[in-house]
Amino acid sequence: MKIITSAVTALALACSPVLLAQNTSGPDQSQNSRGTDSTADQHAGATGTSTASSTMDKNDSKDGASQTIDPNVNQNKTGSDMTSATKTPSDATTSPTQSRSNETPNKVASSHNKAEKPLSDKEFVMKASQGGMTEVQLGKLASDKGGTSEVKGFGSRMVKDHSQANDELKSIADKKGLAVSPKLDSKDQAQVDRLSKLSGPAFDKAYVTNQVRAHESTVELFKEEAKSGQDPDLKAFASRTLPTLQEHCSAIMDIENKGAK
Repeated sequence: MKIITSAVTALALACSPVLLAQNTSGPDQSQNSRGTDSTADQHAGATGTSTASSTMDKNDSKDGASQTIDPNVNQNKTGSDMTSATKTPSDATTSPTQSRSNETPNKVASSHNKAEKPLSDKEFVMKASQGGMTEVQLGKLASDKGGTSEVKGFGSRMVKDHSQANDELKSIADKKGLAVSPKLDSKDQAQVDRLSKLSGPAFDKAYVTNQVRAHESTVELFKEEAKSGQDPDLKAFASRTLPTLQEHCSAIMDIENKGAK
């Protein structure tokens, strides 16, 4: 019995280091494995979090940058648009103004030169003789068809005064080798034809209107010749005849004013 007990004891002692070793390695390895897994998980979690955080930071940074850039870009565009809008109306307003300011003096100068251009002796003789013949023709109609004594009397005076002036002008023109108008032009002939179809008040109104305009124009013609004519005889004729023409103009205006009342 003692021998059997001793053998069992010895066997147990012999096996115990192995069991101890197994028991020791088992938990340690399990713990190490778990520790390794836990460390890996922590590393992975930290890496993932760091990566996600980095990605989010980058995205946030991009979003923030775009938010920061967009207002500046808009401000730049707005500033550019404002500058362009400011310049464009100014340029659009200035260009026509400058263009007009450049054209206006030229037009004024051109009109001024035309007004100051002296009338040639030939032109004066043609215009004065044409107007004189028309006055005589219309005067004859007025003395015959006039509805009032004033119009009839004025017509008779036109025949007398303008016939005399026409004869004097022709005499001077012949000496200068200048031709007087041989007949009425189409415009004056049309006036004579129109008035010849009227009589009474209708004739008076049309005749007086015609004579006011005609004498205003004739007075200006003779004023110009008296001031700027080149031939001394024609200048003298214009100067002598001008007062009579001015009297005609005043007389027909008086008749017009009476008729208006």
